[in-house]
Amino acid sequence: MRLLTAAVFSVLFASSAYGITQQELLRLVKEKSLRVKSAEVQVEESSLQLKATKRSFFPKVSLTASFQELYPDLFGNWNQSYALGGSVSAQPVNFQNFVQLKIGKVQVETAKEGVKREALTAAYQALKELYALKALEERIRLKEESLKAAKEIYQVAREKYRKGLVMITDVLKARAQVSQTEAEVESLKAQYSQTFNRLNELLDFALKEGEKPEVKLKKELPNLDRDRLVEKALKLRPEVREAEKRVKEAALRVELQKSALRPTLTLSATAQRTGSKFWPESSSYSAGFTLNFPIFDSGLTKFRALTEEKRKERSSLELQKVKNQVKREVLDAIVGVNSSYRTYLSEKDFLEFSRKAYERALKEYKLGVSDIVALMQAFTNLKSAQDALVNSLLNYNLSLIELKKATGELLLEVEK
Repeated sequence: MRLLTAAVFSVLFASSAYGITQQELLRLVKEKSLRVKSAEVQVEESSLQLKATKRSFFPKVSLTASFQELYPDLFGNWNQSYALGGSVSAQPVNFQNFVQLKIGKVQVETAKEGVKREALTAAYQALKELYALKALEERIRLKEESLKAAKEIYQVAREKYRKGLVMITDVLKARAQVSQTEAEVESLKAQYSQTFNRLNELLDFALKEGEKPEVKLKKELPNLDRDRLVEKALKLRPEVREAEKRVKEAALRVELQKSALRPTLTLSATAQRTGSKFWPESSSYSAGFTLNFPIFDSGLTKFRALTEEKRKERSSLELQKVKNQVKREVLDAIVGVNSSYRTYLSEKDFLEFSRKAYERALKEYKLGVSDIVALMQAFTNLKSAQDALVNSLLNYNLSLIELKKATGELLLEVEK
């Protein structure tokens, strides 16, 4: 019975414990991020505008009804006049609408790239918080180990004081170190909660309390081929494709202005009944088409087209600026990865030195050949080295995420 109870408890505990993996986080970003949802609404808005442009080619139907009371007429009497009618008109040929359709399609494509851009940014922000959460979890674990060590030092100091080997100040210093380390643990736990809240905010509070980061802080240096990474970034980054589509839209707007001097064809049909009764007795019908061919507008279209040409030129320059920015971001990210990795290796070596120095100081203090000041200094150095190592490892992993964002590779992971 006890075994069965223990097994049920284990299953329940395992089912309640939930880890936030990187894949799960990116899925939540795509589904829950308000930034992404807002960009998706922009796509819907552009799509509806495109549909409205398409509808401009469809026939338009209108109904009319009128009533007039005239007094006096030629004979000095009241006279009523009724009219009922309807008309249908369509403009199957309108070159400006044709171009506006192309512009609408480009705007929808641009809005879709905007969704990808927002997804990339949101994923980057969320991953930063997730890895910071993992680093804080590791720092809390190390700090709790340091707390155990501080309590051990306190017990050693109390035992030595009881035997008359040290003064009371050793006990007080050791107890103060315990209190300080306890405060550091609580401070880290508070930072952990705040970081979790920031992450949850990015996901529209889709996470439940108690969910833990299930990611591994990487310690290997990847292959950093500058040319390949820059080429990948120019291909994958949605900002580049957005800028390219803005250039395409600017070119279409030039064509839109020029099409003002192109012909339009309008078809229309009208039916009407008039008379002096509520249901008029006289009927009339008409149908026809109108071909409008503008010839000269005093150069208005010409200068409007030239204005759009300049905007197209400016869009081309903006495209090059975006490409240069993306290239710079990739190169900066590569420098950041190399630099943070070297810092991590340095902190790793310093932690090893600090640990051995602390172990030696503790042994010497227990043997009575060293004082507590040296031991406390070695202990403080060890704690600082542990924090520095975890922070350097976090910074290295954040630089890897920065590189994935800069190349656009992170977007591929979001879209999986």
